[in-house]
Amino acid sequence: MTTQALVSSYVQDVKELDSYLTGSPITLTGSTLSLSQIAAIALYPPSSSESSTPKLQLTDNEHVKAKALASRAVIESKVADGISVYGVSTGFGGSADTRTDDPIALGAALLQHQHAGVILPTFASTFPTAPTAIPTLSSLNAFPSPAPLSDPFTNTSMPPPWTRAALLVRANSLMRGHSGVRWELVEKMGELLNKGVTPVVPMRGSVSASGDLSSLSYIAATLIGNPAVRAWVPSPSPPSPVSSISSTPFSTETSSPSSSPDLSPFVASIPLPPSVDTLPTIDTPKIDGYRSYTLLPAPQALQVAGITPLPLSSKEHLGILNGTAFSAAVSALVVRGARGVGVLGAVLTAMSVEAMLGARGSFDPFVGEARPHIGQIHSANLIHSLLDGSSFASAHEVEVKIKDDDGVLRQDRYSLRTAPQWLGPQFEDLANAADVVTTEVNSTTDNPLIEPPSESNNQTGQIHHAGNFQALALTNAMDHVRLSLAHIGKLMFVQLTEIVNPAMNRGLFPNLAGGEVGLDFGFKGMDIAAASYTGELNVLGGMNVGVGNVSAEMHNQSVNSLALISARYTLTALEVTTLLAASHLMVICQALDLRALGEELHEALPGLIRASLLDAFPLLTDNTTATSLVSAVIPALKEALDRTTTLETKVRMHKVAGACVVPLVTALSTSPVEGAELGALPAFITALAVRLERKLTELRCAYLGVQPHAVRGASPTAEESEVAWRGPAPASKYLAPRTRALYQFVRMTLGVRMHGAGNVRGDVYGMQEGVDGGEGTIGDGVSVICEAIRDGRIGRVVVGMVEGIVGL
Repeated sequence: MTTQALVSSYVQDVKELDSYLTGSPITLTGSTLSLSQIAAIALYPPSSSESSTPKLQLTDNEHVKAKALASRAVIESKVADGISVYGVSTGFGGSADTRTDDPIALGAALLQHQHAGVILPTFASTFPTAPTAIPTLSSLNAFPSPAPLSDPFTNTSMPPPWTRAALLVRANSLMRGHSGVRWELVEKMGELLNKGVTPVVPMRGSVSASGDLSSLSYIAATLIGNPAVRAWVPSPSPPSPVSSISSTPFSTETSSPSSSPDLSPFVASIPLPPSVDTLPTIDTPKIDGYRSYTLLPAPQALQVAGITPLPLSSKEHLGILNGTAFSAAVSALVVRGARGVGVLGAVLTAMSVEAMLGARGSFDPFVGEARPHIGQIHSANLIHSLLDGSSFASAHEVEVKIKDDDGVLRQDRYSLRTAPQWLGPQFEDLANAADVVTTEVNSTTDNPLIEPPSESNNQTGQIHHAGNFQALALTNAMDHVRLSLAHIGKLMFVQLTEIVNPAMNRGLFPNLAGGEVGLDFGFKGMDIAAASYTGELNVLGGMNVGVGNVSAEMHNQSVNSLALISARYTLTALEVTTLLAASHLMVICQALDLRALGEELHEALPGLIRASLLDAFPLLTDNTTATSLVSAVIPALKEALDRTTTLETKVRMHKVAGACVVPLVTALSTSPVEGAELGALPAFITALAVRLERKLTELRCAYLGVQPHAVRGASPTAEESEVAWRGPAPASKYLAPRTRALYQFVRMTLGVRMHGAGNVRGDVYGMQEGVDGGEGTIGDGVSVICEAIRDGRIGRVVVGMVEGIVGL
């Protein structure tokens, strides 16, 4: 992948993932694993009730299998000949000066010392059952157990998608023929994935040098059926008894039962099975792609899935552990999401230009040609193309005389005008990070490396001791992605807050209020929340995890990449940026509706002015003269409308109408009109103010779906009037065809409507007794949009928007 292909690679990724979700198999080859394949396996696990989830198969390429078999033969021959091999006859790391001739026991000892991760809550089987066991407070019942400050299980164990992704990445690496493991081991790992067995792995404990040792040890333990570790497995339907196949009793009672109300990463409040002899069905809502899963000791989990444990052979324990699979897997999931957020940032910029009546010319190709950074060129091309056909974004700068330019911004603000220069470097860094991660997941990250027999090693094979497990390439990539997300989020925040701010939003209501500004503060709370998100992103973006390493393991691991830690923090940044993007999109849609409402009000001004002139000056019959007077008044009227948005409607419209006096008197004095008495000006102002107020109220009702008689404080005459609802997406006709697609998706498909109907009716929950708050909260709307970003629906819309744009 190259920098130039960021947008097109994103489009390809979305389409590729959809192909796996509709039946295309995923074939593991050792060298062609893609980000979308990782996402398909990680995010869409199998369940007992579904057969449509992505399926994994190993390549049938005989050359690939032959390399793996040859690599394994090298290990077997070395062991048979009594050759000393690191990790087969020696200890590990700083203990490599120890020796043994029992490679199986050595492998078991490797797993034993790496099972040092902390997973809460603790389980009874973790502790001795003899009377000499150290008692816990809960066993003594001396004090009640405190409620946890955070969920103990989900904060100490990895989400299942991480583990499934890591299992896939490790299998892909092991089959490359450089690790000396049996082909059966790769097949068994694939079987775990296809049958949904997902080991529970500690969240923390890897320094990502010598690989993600501790993390991967729990995968190895699950493969051999170690009863001391646990795994998720799809629940059988209907539930059936499962007998224990473990020689060690396992109780799932926690040592502190009241301290862990939520044990499941799939859904809240899922209890563990009371014993190994009974396996209840746990019904979960459709969250995160998971349905019914049960947590069991590894032997029972394998038995439920119909999988036979696989005893590991020489070198295989180390072969599983000594790799960067977790760091690479989480990085793959993160960079894939970050790439989508980067493209969405450009899409939201284009829509912000429309909401702010900005200039499409800021993104003219000439600008990029004058400063040819490839990311800038492509982000500008994307925004420029998205705005094609918009009624709100000016196509070309209109030249005006200096006398007509007073007090008007000559160019758009930084958040719009410099967006390509801001987003361009992020496009480049995200593309590079995706390239790095794709390389990593198709690499061999073991130590030692096994070179199959060849002419160069006299057909005996060779063992190389090196450091492919050092994952600093991933750390650097994730550090850069995290910084890019902070930059993208900052741009979203600035655009959002300028759209909400009446001092900067070019005539929109303050806080984008849909109702009366004194009783509707619209998106003020979202503006504050967005500042919180941005502050957190600034902290995350400023981290350089790669320089934070400390010496580990007898100072043998003297430099550590901490890649998994960097990936975890970057995932947090991705989640926060997604919140910002969802908030920004909701704000933009509200702004577009208000802009369309304002456009309709502007379109009605000539008729309102003419009718008011005739009311005040009934002898004014010359149509040409009336037209010239209307033309003289409109500029001042529009300017007054833009700068009085913070006023209550009645007061505002009287002030706006009053702004017409000077231009009207000037026009009358330069071209006297028979019958136009200046003493009638107050009547004109009153008539125009009433018409403006009535028209704005009518438009509010039409856009919000409220009848005039239902408006809070409506006059009796309102009972006689009705308005036609403009529908859920009233701004559509003004938008560019490409941006219209996302706006309509939010308004029509997601059902997130223009905000303010409750304020206009006066039935906001708590405003008066007896209302039910049926509209939900503003945050509910953001949540719906956020979920649509997370689950890929908005990504599919974006792909449709950008397809066909030349040069991306």
